[in-house]
Amino acid sequence: MNTLDGVRAVYAKEMLGYFRSPIAYFVIAVFLLGTGYFFTYNIFLTGIGTMDSTLQNMGILLLIISPVLTMRLFSAEYNARTMELLMTLPLQTWQVVLGKYFGAVSIFLLMTAATWINLVPLYLFGTPQTLNIISGYLGFILLGMACIAIGQLFSALTENQIVAALITIPVLLGFWFVGHLQSLQSSLLLRDLVAHLSFALHFADFIRGLLRSEGITFFFAVIACALTLNTGYLQLRR
Repeated sequence: MNTLDGVRAVYAKEMLGYFRSPIAYFVIAVFLLGTGYFFTYNIFLTGIGTMDSTLQNMGILLLIISPVLTMRLFSAEYNARTMELLMTLPLQTWQVVLGKYFGAVSIFLLMTAATWINLVPLYLFGTPQTLNIISGYLGFILLGMACIAIGQLFSALTENQIVAALITIPVLLGFWFVGHLQSLQSSLLLRDLVAHLSFALHFADFIRGLLRSEGITFFFAVIACALTLNTGYLQLRR
C-alpha cells in the first residue's frame, strides 16, 4: 500500500465513523446555531455591518466545539479494542495520524462552509469589506486546524473520550487568553513571547485583514508540533 492509499483508507474510515454516529450532526448543529445567533445579534441587533464580531465569537465557540469533534479520534479506538488491529495493518503511524486528522478537518471545513449562508443578507443589506471577510475566514480555518491537531493529540493520550475533551478545552482556552498576560510581564522578551503564543491575537490580525506571515507560520507550527508529538507517542505504544 503506497503512502496516499494508506492515508485515504484511514480517512475514509473516519468519515464513515463520523456520519454513522450522532457526533458530526450534533457538532455541526450546535456550531451553526451558535454562529447564527452571533450573526443575528451582531448584525441586526447592534447594527454592525461587518463580520468582525461574528468571526471573533465563532473563534471562541470553536474552542468549545472542536474538542467534542476530536475526543473520539483515538480514545474510541482504545475503548473498542481496535487500536491494536489498526497498528498491525501495513500502515505507517504517521499515515494513521494524518488520515484521522484530515477526517476531522473535513468535518470542520463543512461546518465552516455552512456559515457562508450568513454572508447573503450581509451583502444584500450592507457593504462589507470582502478582503477582511476572506482574511478572517482564512484565519478561522487555520485556528480550527490548530485546535483539531491539539485535540487529536490529547485523544491519543487517554482512553476516555470525556477526559480527552476536558483536557483539550482548558489547553485551547489557555492558548486563547495567554495574550492577556502581556500586561503582567515586565520583560519585553516575555511580553513578545506571550503575544506570539496567543491564538486570539493572531486571529485578530486575520479578522482585521492583516495576512501576516508570522500568524500563518505560527498556526502551521502548532499543527506540525501537535501531529509530530501525536505520531511519536503512538510509535512508542506500537
